[in-house]
Formats: sequence, C-alpha cells, structure tokens
Amino acid sequence: MTYEDQWRVLSARGFHDMFAGTWIEGDDPDEIARLLGSDPAAAVPCGLDEAMREYEPFAFKELVWLGEHAPGWSHAITVAGPRLRTDLLAAAGRRFVQVVWDAHALGVHDLYYSDGITAGQHSPVRIAAPGWPFHEYADGLAPSRPGLIDLFSAGPAKPVGSLGLWLDNWLILAGRVSGRFIDEHYLDATRRLYRIPI
Repeated sequence: MTYEDQWRVLSARGFHDMFAGTWIEGDDPDEIARLLGSDPAAAVPCGLDEAMREYEPFAFKELVWLGEHAPGWSHAITVAGPRLRTDLLAAAGRRFVQVVWDAHALGVHDLYYSDGITAGQHSPVRIAAPGWPFHEYADGLAPSRPGLIDLFSAGPAKPVGSLGLWLDNWLILAGRVSGRFIDEHYLDATRRLYRIPI
C-alpha cells in the first residue's frame, strides 16, 4: 500500500483542502464518541459520500464520520470543523495517531499521537528517529529520498515532493499501527456521523 493509493481514494472523495483522520484504539465507536463529549443517540448512520455533504474545514461546528476500522481500532474522519481534539482520548489512556493534511497551511502536520501513556507530536522529518513511541512502525519510512523534487507554488500546498512523501509516510504508519489501510471498500462502508462539541 502506498500514499498514492490511499491519498488517491481520499482525494477522490473530496478531501482536497483538508483531511484529518484519527485512528483510535477501541472497537466501540459510541464509547469513543462519548469520550469526546458527543451524544451517540444523535449520531446519523450514513456513507462517506452522504457525510461529505457537510464537508466544511474549519467550520464553527465539528462533525466526524466514525466507525470500526480494524480489530481493536476505530477511525474518525473529520468532515466539518478543525482537526479532532485528542486531549480527551489521551486523558482516557487511549492509543491513537492522527494525520492532518491542510492545503492552506503547512500541508502535512506533525503526527499527533498517544501510546496510552505519553501523548505528543512528531515531526515528519524525524520519522526514522529512534525513541518515539511508534518508531517500530516506521521501518523503511524515511524523511527524504534520492532524486526527490520539491515543487512549491504561491497557491495551496500540493501533496508532491517532500509533502507527498511525508503524507505517504503518515498514512502508511497509521495503517500499520491500526492494522488496516484506507481503501475504497473502507470508504464505501456505512458508519455514523457524530457531532462533537467544540
């Protein structure tokens, strides 16, 4: 599985300006939603295409499309609002990784993470550095590669050059941690749209 495969299916679903995906330890999406302050009784079952009708990065509301991902893991994709706050997950001792792409800012953010004990951020240029909690999942991933050409423009960031490689690395690492990569089958499933208090 490569970045091109995962990002291709995500961008085809409309995540051009922003993608914030949070892979969270736990099989019960309602329990996770309650940890985040949401009322599961108000969640709406839907497919991603229906959820994307609400797509509004950085809105003054937060909606996440949340459901089971792989055994022991759930996945929340932010559809409206800023990236999902993870402090409540960290306080509850949940392991998680969060990948953020923001075309109108840095492009690729640091990886937000918790191993259940330590929460923090990790720079994509330090992905291969030993000593951080998810280092074991970074085998073969590097912050640069020979012949990599960076393309910069005055407009929105594009996932090419170093930005593309770093996004690739984070998506691959999240798939390795959670035991499943993002694909069409995953995005075609019915999950639930939860409103999260900001």
